[in-house]
Amino acid sequence: MKGHRPLYPGLVVEGVSDAPFLGTLITRQLDELLLARAPGPVAVHPCELSDRMITGSGTAEEVAEAAWELARECHLIFVHSDEKERGTAEKLTAQLRERARGTKSAEPVALVPVRMTESWMLADREAVLRSIAGAKPAAYPYKSPAAVEKAHNSPEHPAYAKRVWQTIAGTGHGGVLDDSMELLARHIDLELLSQLPSYQRWLADTEDALITKGFL
Repeated sequence: MKGHRPLYPGLVVEGVSDAPFLGTLITRQLDELLLARAPGPVAVHPCELSDRMITGSGTAEEVAEAAWELARECHLIFVHSDEKERGTAEKLTAQLRERARGTKSAEPVALVPVRMTESWMLADREAVLRSIAGAKPAAYPYKSPAAVEKAHNSPEHPAYAKRVWQTIAGTGHGGVLDDSMELLARHIDLELLSQLPSYQRWLADTEDALITKGFL
């Protein structure tokens, strides 16, 4: 928009199925943060995706190089992984930060939900039931947002986040499922998400990055 300072975010995801939810969520959360705290108007552009993912998309060097190419075009770049790959995401974040010294490249931010992306996707029961066609309340086992992040390590556990999500929404990637993930990201309650410790950490790191780049 005319007169608005543009902000270009980038995203490196662990896997292809993470992008529809996280890309939309990042843009929405940035919009809310900047509307509340920025000294002037900011136009947040849609999240640009790296063409390499953390896993299954080339060597670590190829992933890092693709992330760097994206970072050169953005203000912030988010590096996502599930909890089990936290070390990989944090290593890439550190590499990008070191490489960006003395340049105008993006400030990197690690984005690591506890357990997996589904832990964030399932935090708001009402948004899940509204966004996923045919979702049944009985398939949702959590009593509170915080319960989503509790340690359910076994895929056989009825509250294992990926298993719950697959029961509610199905498996795979693309088409209607991607549309449902994007719809969920548009409607999920950000205040409920902020009750999750891993989301609180990401939000604080994002605020620091926005300060570093002069947006806050």
